[in-house]
Amino acid sequence: MQQGKKANHTGKCFHKKVEQFLVQSGYNVDAPPPYEAVWYGGWRLNKTDIYLKDIDTQIECKFQNVSGTCDQKVGLEIYNAHTNIRCEHYILVYGGDHWDKPRGNNIYKAAREMAALFNRTVPALGAKKISIMKYSEFKEWINEQS
Repeated sequence: MQQGKKANHTGKCFHKKVEQFLVQSGYNVDAPPPYEAVWYGGWRLNKTDIYLKDIDTQIECKFQNVSGTCDQKVGLEIYNAHTNIRCEHYILVYGGDHWDKPRGNNIYKAAREMAALFNRTVPALGAKKISIMKYSEFKEWINEQS
């Protein structure tokens, strides 16, 4: 399988894993509402991976096992959520070994700092709260909500 197809496949598998965990935890997973992403400039609508309508939370799942420039795109994801995704809470969930390695963990920490900065200083046009979590943290957070 080519690298791009493999990445797309593992990303979809991770998205399904997160979705199944939410359903097993008693959440209703709804179809995400479409929105205009900054990268499409209005000519195409985008959707997050998962929408929990009952708590107005949209979730984006990112899976990465190896280092690469794809991991640097988190800033745009956060900016896009802050300006364009209308919801109470947006959560970016990271899965894969990469996020526990030095480079991935540094990017993960920077993403959390960026989200915290946006949450406390910049008036939101989109998501009112942004959270960045590794999958293990997300599962703990979900369990605490019950």
